[in-house]
Amino acid sequence: MSSFAPQSSESRPVVHYDRHGILVTDQVFATDSGRYEIAELTRPTHGTGALHPGVRACMAVGLANALVLGVAAATTGSIAVVLVALSALLITWAVGLFYARRWPRQHTLLADYRGRQVTLLRTRDADLFGRVSRALRRSVETARDR
Repeated sequence: MSSFAPQSSESRPVVHYDRHGILVTDQVFATDSGRYEIAELTRPTHGTGALHPGVRACMAVGLANALVLGVAAATTGSIAVVLVALSALLITWAVGLFYARRWPRQHTLLADYRGRQVTLLRTRDADLFGRVSRALRRSVETARDR
């Protein structure tokens, strides 16, 4: 038998994701920080971090602005007060939106590996997190079906 004979499809890994330094196959989950055998990964979970403090502050200030300036606009009936109230709310919401888009929540992918919990991925990129999470799910399903 020739050493150049094609290998069986059983021995070739099925690649589910291979970008940005992350490799997910039906056999392994590998990143720059570690390499984990899929067969030994159990209980994959994910977590989402807290909002940026600037977003929380803008939410609190926006609610306070809405309450105080809403009462002031209602009691005075002045168009100028209503315009000031709307301007203050728009500025607060714009700053909060800036913070939320500039510093989104952090997503973390965790699993148990050989009896200890490991962090497989930590990113603020929701799209990357979704792709890697789905790849891990497919990988675990493929490995389980074997």
